[in-house]
Amino acid sequence: MPGWGVIPSIRVRDMTEALAFYTGQLEFTLDSGGEGTTNSSLSRGDARVMVETAADHYGDDYNAAIRDRLGAPSSIALYIEAEDLTAFHARLKASGARIIDPLADRPWGQEEFTVEDHEGNWLTFWRKPSRV
Repeated sequence: MPGWGVIPSIRVRDMTEALAFYTGQLEFTLDSGGEGTTNSSLSRGDARVMVETAADHYGDDYNAAIRDRLGAPSSIALYIEAEDLTAFHARLKASGARIIDPLADRPWGQEEFTVEDHEGNWLTFWRKPSRV
């Protein structure tokens, strides 16, 4: 299987704040980048995301569009599988993370909940219930 397939890039205003949230409350691991960089790669289990600050890596129009969209609401939620879903939800709730939709069974056969990051991005963590 070549590469990772799709890796979402989450645009943020402040890398330090983003990394604190993603490696802290969301329990991602920093794979590359870090504070003082404009692009960091993170993982949690099999999930991969990048966080990027607005930097002039692209064409002028695209760079301007990125800056204009920072902090704008979006209806997109990234779905991330989490084997430790129930305990993870409890830890996030205890940490004061903004849970948009609480842990629940869904009609499509999985358990999930949605949390909002410090920039207003939604991440839905899910798992298929084990069959007894």
